[in-house]
Amino acid sequence: MKTKIAAAIALSVLAGSTFAAPTFYGEIDASIDYLPEDNASPVSDRDVVEVSSNSSFLGLKGEEKLNDRLSAVYAIEWAFNADGEGTDWSQRNRFVGLKDAQLGTLKVGAHDTPLKQLSSPVDTFNNYVANKADVTGIMTGETRVSNAVIYESPAIALPTGAIKVNALLASGEASGVAKGNGASKTAGRGLGDAWSASVVYDSPVVVAGIAYDKAIPSTFAGRGFLNAATPEVTAGAAGTAFAAANTLRAIGRVNLDGGLALKALYQTSEVEDAAGNELLAADIDDSQGWLVGAEYNLPAAKAWTVKAQYSQNTTSFKSAKSDFDAQQIFVGADYAFNKQVKAYGYAGYLTLEQGDLETKQPVVGTGLEYKF
Repeated sequence: MKTKIAAAIALSVLAGSTFAAPTFYGEIDASIDYLPEDNASPVSDRDVVEVSSNSSFLGLKGEEKLNDRLSAVYAIEWAFNADGEGTDWSQRNRFVGLKDAQLGTLKVGAHDTPLKQLSSPVDTFNNYVANKADVTGIMTGETRVSNAVIYESPAIALPTGAIKVNALLASGEASGVAKGNGASKTAGRGLGDAWSASVVYDSPVVVAGIAYDKAIPSTFAGRGFLNAATPEVTAGAAGTAFAAANTLRAIGRVNLDGGLALKALYQTSEVEDAAGNELLAADIDDSQGWLVGAEYNLPAAKAWTVKAQYSQNTTSFKSAKSDFDAQQIFVGADYAFNKQVKAYGYAGYLTLEQGDLETKQPVVGTGLEYKF
């Protein structure tokens, strides 16, 4: 009897309370990719077909209005593998914060850096081929950081568009740079020893932005969607190096009449002296990357979009070691059934070069994306 009374009281209290229910959302994206191996010894070349999970995730988010200006906000996301490979439930963005209609939003948690977010308007093939065909595969700067405080300004209105400023201050809380389960840790124990900031101008015709990372962990000398077991350009010759990076990135997008959009990105990175840097990083002089791309939404068939992108990154070394060059080119087409469901197909080619060594990797794939 006492249990029934307690339950009734609890239900009556909840019924009398008003709060915003969380929103459940996410994305499932899987593709079938033909990735033949180009090995150093031709006799070991072979055809490979893989099913790839492309940034599939689940999330909960919400906003609770506190007064006329102030709201509490939160979100938490988990990545999973739509193909059944690997370990599910790695970290994505997660935070709690306050949003003021006039002053902006302050968040605390784990979050993509403002520099990483800057690639979204221009990276046409974002997350393709298991997240390795976009700028993440060959460039620095695509980092999610743990133990961070994030500020997002309100949009500053201009006659033709708006300006927005974002900033992130990280607290390392570790002995040095470290990879996490979806989010990386920075070096240093003080808030702001590592930071990231961006300024973006956004209008219907032009999107332009600039961002800077200071001592934000990243991967140098990436090898894209390489699938060879024994490539000519091996880990010993180039490979990857995880280290704190100082990166400057600039982007631009122009939306022309008739459905055509032109995109570009340029960035330069160098290694920051920080605890936890991998040994290979000490020999890196700098990293220079850029991309150009275009999308065309067919006027007579609005469900169809054709697109193309070329990206390149060069890592140079302090020693006599030859520069490491990575080049990716992609073409593709999307068919949007509606705002939630999209089918797509693409073909791409990756070239890795260092001195006299060269490895080439083609890919042809098709996939389905469902947002909910």
